[in-house]
Amino acid sequence: MAEDRRFSYEGLWAPKAARPAVRGRGAGGTRIDLAGGRPDPASFPYAELAEATRRVLARDGAAALNYGEPLGFIGLRELLAEKYRRDEGARVDADNFLITNGSAHALQLVVEALVGPGDPIICEAPTWMGAVHTFRVQRAEVLTVDLDTDGINLDQLEDILRRLKRERRQAKFIYTIPTFQNPTGLTMPLPKRRRLLELALEYGTPIVEDDAYGDLRFEGEPQPSLLGLDAAGAVIKLGTVSKILAAGLRLGWIIAPKEVIGHFLTVKLDGGTNPFVSRVAAEYLREHMDAHIGELIEVYRRKRDAMLTTLGEYAPQGCRWTRPEGGFFVWLKLPAGTSLGRLSELCAQNGVGFMPGTACYPDGRGEDAIRLAYSFPTVEEIREGTRLLCEAIRQAGG
Repeated sequence: MAEDRRFSYEGLWAPKAARPAVRGRGAGGTRIDLAGGRPDPASFPYAELAEATRRVLARDGAAALNYGEPLGFIGLRELLAEKYRRDEGARVDADNFLITNGSAHALQLVVEALVGPGDPIICEAPTWMGAVHTFRVQRAEVLTVDLDTDGINLDQLEDILRRLKRERRQAKFIYTIPTFQNPTGLTMPLPKRRRLLELALEYGTPIVEDDAYGDLRFEGEPQPSLLGLDAAGAVIKLGTVSKILAAGLRLGWIIAPKEVIGHFLTVKLDGGTNPFVSRVAAEYLREHMDAHIGELIEVYRRKRDAMLTTLGEYAPQGCRWTRPEGGFFVWLKLPAGTSLGRLSELCAQNGVGFMPGTACYPDGRGEDAIRLAYSFPTVEEIREGTRLLCEAIRQAGG
């Protein structure tokens, strides 16, 4: 008999996969999850989605269950194009869309199509932790730009663009979340958006506008999207139904000039993303989208208000936090001398989860901040979890 032994994959991995991904504790690991930006499960339209599924199967039959179009289901792309023309004044039609397996997949395709090892890209800091991971996997040179109280610091950005030009190099793109930014909740005002577009055109650097939360505005004046302001084709926009319908549908999209979409197809090797689920989503959204988004705004406004009120009541002196006008997140700056490691231990003992700021910086910063998500817990859990967090911050102080 052959000797029992384990097969070894050592030495087989490509460089970008040589280090295993760090797997965080699952949703069941905390009693009150203020870490993950997951939608409120009570908001899912179960009955309406079941009815949409029934109608799709009755009407489309085998076509709904077979391979789909490379760009994605035309009915969903047409519906999205109509929405973006109406809501953002975007100059798009169905062929400007590529349906993806969520917006994380959309960003991955953009990075794979544009970025090689060592290529420079520019992003805000802090930024979405998924983007940090994607850039690292592709071994990009990540050049970070700090956030002001109203979004990306344009002076720093211009300094980087000038330096790259002197070095005869060019950033592959500028990655930004201008509306209800993840993790800070900040929104970029119109003058800054216009100047950002001017810099992109001046230096020949496209903008990747990630917009998972833009429909969820609780207060304040809506700002035009970068896509809506762009008349030159400099903006590549990413979107998703995860926050306005259901994350489990795994549907997102890239919006870009048609000749650019063709390049993204070269790194997307499948039979069309989720043809069946795309039909179900389109069937539901065609009838219910605006009303459902209105309901979600009320749900998440109450949750945000519960977190902000509780922080105001219990946060120790020295804490500072953002007041998002929409989206899912509050960014909390810790008092000087607070130990992030000790805070993590104390919160774990109380069953309260949060996102450490270090996960949101490509360059290792973030020990002085945490991201809090109010989207998933109930209002009562938000109040209890935020109170326990504030007590832990007090105990973790220097």
